[in-house]
Amino acid sequence: MAEHIFGYHSIEETLGKGVGSGTLFLSRENARLSRIRELAEKKGVPVSEVEEAELTRLCGSDAHRGALLVLDRAPSSQKSSLKHHLKALTGEKSLVLVLDGITDPQNLGAILRSADQFQSELVIIPNRRSAQESQTVTKVSSGASEYVPLAVVPNLTAALELLKENGFWIFGADASGETTDKLDLKGKVCIVMGSEGTGMHRLVREKCDFLVSIPAAGHVDSFNVSVAAGILLFEARRQQGFPHLGGK
Repeated sequence: MAEHIFGYHSIEETLGKGVGSGTLFLSRENARLSRIRELAEKKGVPVSEVEEAELTRLCGSDAHRGALLVLDRAPSSQKSSLKHHLKALTGEKSLVLVLDGITDPQNLGAILRSADQFQSELVIIPNRRSAQESQTVTKVSSGASEYVPLAVVPNLTAALELLKENGFWIFGADASGETTDKLDLKGKVCIVMGSEGTGMHRLVREKCDFLVSIPAAGHVDSFNVSVAAGILLFEARRQQGFPHLGGK
């Protein structure tokens, strides 16, 4: 199935990674688009000049800003089986993020951007009742979704059980949980984020070893789920000594 990517940064990130086969469609000329054209040509991606109306039709939106990358097939995906990913997670300091019921692609894209920044070794999402990879997710993540290892699983509770068997402690984000300063997030850590409306599903919640909350004192109920995910990822990496930056 073809994948459509628009947004200057998302296109540049995808081309920079290597896209397999596809076509870059351009309907305008400016300095940024010239750089994108040069990058596509360097990567061996054909460039086709089209009218503005045709690009809007191909994109399904007028938000393309003059460029659309259509992949005949997705890039060599980082998506594969959970067991395959876990074989590579042998370090004493690992960070996995599980998303339970994140249905808004805007939130998923923002979370994947944070996961890339803090170098989460793996993000796990269910194949049902969840946002999936899409052009919106790619755009919101500013292309970060192309770099984050992603496992799509049929059953989150089974995935959490497998993580436990591989030495991970499961921390479920919940307002009733212990605050981050009272919990040890130094080892092999899995953070579970529930949906913004209802939180974690009951069976997922029951698989958690600990419930964790963010110490805050605002006048509204809680953080947006993507903001909360970024804060918890930062705190885990801080306690681990920022190993993704070469810390010990």
